[in-house]
Amino acid sequence: MKFFKVFLFLFLVNLSLDIYFNNAKEFYDLRLFTKPLITIFLAVFFYVNSLKMALRTRVIILLALSFLCAGDIILLEDTPFYSFLTGLCLFLAALLLYSFHFYRETTYDIDRLLPFLAASLLISLTLIYLMYDGLGYMLIPVMVYISVVLNLMKIAFLRLKNVNKISYILVFVAAICFTIAQIIIGLHSFHKAIPNKDIFIMLFYGISQLLFIFGILVTEHTEHHHKITAKN
Repeated sequence: MKFFKVFLFLFLVNLSLDIYFNNAKEFYDLRLFTKPLITIFLAVFFYVNSLKMALRTRVIILLALSFLCAGDIILLEDTPFYSFLTGLCLFLAALLLYSFHFYRETTYDIDRLLPFLAASLLISLTLIYLMYDGLGYMLIPVMVYISVVLNLMKIAFLRLKNVNKISYILVFVAAICFTIAQIIIGLHSFHKAIPNKDIFIMLFYGISQLLFIFGILVTEHTEHHHKITAKN
């Protein structure tokens, strides 16, 4: 990958600064620059290193990063309900784009899918149980968002036989990190305060997006994937 070391250094420095600014009131306004730069750096790095990829793939991923960037800006501070809902919808759009991209690399193996669905159902019910009293009119939007986040993790989980090992691991770990970040946000917002939540949220969120992009860039489709594609 071109400019890998330079990009990784700049990305990690920016992510570290954003986490620091998020916990330092006197520098908080600087997050207007550092938080959007997380996805902007990723978009530039992906664009430079994806020139040989299909145009559809490039457009999908760049659109997803654009939606995440816009959502990050809107949700940067405490916002009114409609602004919060707009930010949530932008994140949903980004997750659906990621899911659409990864869906083409999955195989629905029922033996692997059932345990995952059982675990997802347990996670969903536990979260709704813990957050129910605090959700109010946000119950339906949050339930939809939880289902989309867990669906993305499911799709990442089902890529196993269709892509090379490094891509599979990177994307699946990315999906787990993103899910953890969203769980922390949900529990803090609708259940009870979580100490140092800003550090954990941005750390897991930033690393998740980094691993998603790395995982996509190093993807190599296996013979199994080509056979499935040929049949379809």
